Amino acid sequence: MAEFDFEQQIDMEKMRKFRLDRIDQQMKEDELDCILTMRVDNVRYLTSFRPNSPNLFYYFRYASVKAVGESPWALVASGDFDRAMTKMPWLQGKVKPLPMDSMLSVQRFREIFEELSLPKGSRIGIDEMGFQLFQVFTEQFPDYIFVDGRNTFAKAKAIKSAEEIGLIKKACAIAEAGTQVAIDNMRPGLTEIEVSAMIHNEMLLRGSEGGHTHPTQVNSGENAVTLTRFPTERIIRNGDFVLMDVGCCYNGYHSDYCRTILAGNPVNNEQKKVYTAVYDATMAALEACRPGAPTTEIDRASREVLSRAGYEKYWYFGVTGHATGLALQESPIIGEVSAKGEKPWIIEPGMVFCIEPSVHLPGVGGVRIEDMVAITEDGFELLTKTEYEERLLLK
Repeated sequence: MAEFDFEQQIDMEKMRKFRLDRIDQQMKEDELDCILTMRVDNVRYLTSFRPNSPNLFYYFRYASVKAVGESPWALVASGDFDRAMTKMPWLQGKVKPLPMDSMLSVQRFREIFEELSLPKGSRIGIDEMGFQLFQVFTEQFPDYIFVDGRNTFAKAKAIKSAEEIGLIKKACAIAEAGTQVAIDNMRPGLTEIEVSAMIHNEMLLRGSEGGHTHPTQVNSGENAVTLTRFPTERIIRNGDFVLMDVGCCYNGYHSDYCRTILAGNPVNNEQKKVYTAVYDATMAALEACRPGAPTTEIDRASREVLSRAGYEKYWYFGVTGHATGLALQESPIIGEVSAKGEKPWIIEPGMVFCIEPSVHLPGVGGVRIEDMVAITEDGFELLTKTEYEERLLLK
């Protein structure tokens, strides 16, 4: 991260303290004495350690253990050990190498539990761990009580500090810079892969750690109807909607937003009708992002607009929105159609949401408009600034 003497940069130490205070507070509320995670985004939440692999690769290759009121331990791949020891002084040398085969890691965790002097009967929250390793833990550590620690992380991470939101804003700006290059160069004849590469390359040049956990999504024509979710060799043609779902990871924090534009000129009026309905649904959902309201209001506001427009049958079979932070998708998840029993969260200042209603209409195309917001004391701050397709809005 660039350093300047003429302006205040993001205070990383302050951010690290905020995160550890949040997890301590939540552990106390959940009656946990210690927590253990092998999810790389949550390892980063506790330690600021950046793995040399994407979040979904070497899934159980890193770990962190933290007792209430104590600084965290980091367990890292052997190739990362020297970097963690020499470049991360805030870890105070509390770093151990983790075997590549997680089943061989029990002794490492035993050493840490002994360092922490955890008494018999201690409640240890497990955030993520392979089933087989968990079975070994219950056998090897009979003096401890292992419980589900996922919600402890989810609730702690739901409220972001000003420093965290600052990093998310930078991630948004980088993603938008990449998208703007694609918008400026969009024309019939390009392939989806070419457009995706433009976006991805620009983001890397501006400091992204590598984009989404999946390739930068560019879908056109019928691929935007089925929502293929990765770019293909399909050639973009005149009159195609081109859906670009873009995000980046900057200092661990993710952005996730989408713009749909038209290549060439509109082919029929239905395209304007669909685009306008999705735009109106997005605006309604954004206006529902108010502190004190349940997250279900965001979903309801969006879907009511799409129903009135006659597109209830064609709205996205997925979610209306989700939180974002050190993971691309965090709790709360908003309006997941395929799941029953969704529990609403009360919206609070410091939450960060991605709002993403969309309609996928056969013969016309797919439209998604996704924006990011940070919840404030009296409403929200819009974090994504890319213009909408004004020529497609019905007046």
